[in-house]
Amino acid sequence: MTDPQEFASPGLAERYGSRRRVRPGVAVLAVLFVGALTAWAVWAGVASRPSIDATLTAYDVVSAHQVRVKITAHFRDDTTQGTCLVRATAEDHTIVGEVNLTAEQLRDAQGTWIPVRTERRATTAEVVRCEE
Repeated sequence: MTDPQEFASPGLAERYGSRRRVRPGVAVLAVLFVGALTAWAVWAGVASRPSIDATLTAYDVVSAHQVRVKITAHFRDDTTQGTCLVRATAEDHTIVGEVNLTAEQLRDAQGTWIPVRTERRATTAEVVRCEE
């Protein structure tokens, strides 16, 4: 008869090797990397929020030389400074009027009509950009 140990499979440790332990230095570096990545993500989320967020809620073409706009503006805080460019365009998509509104003007004009002078009849108006 044959010995049963002859056909026995080798142990898992012999077949695959023993489990390696993570070195403390590698673990510390991994924790620091994840912490730095998290801090960067939080900073990027806060820094990417615009200081002024303005939306054109309505416009009215009054005449060949004026458009009125209503703008809703949200500010990061009460001390936010900056400007928003409002542009009026004609039917052929040329710019016929622009006005740069300061943060203070936007705060004062919440919910009221703001006039934009045009050189000829406009068909639309838009908030192009706001910057600090």
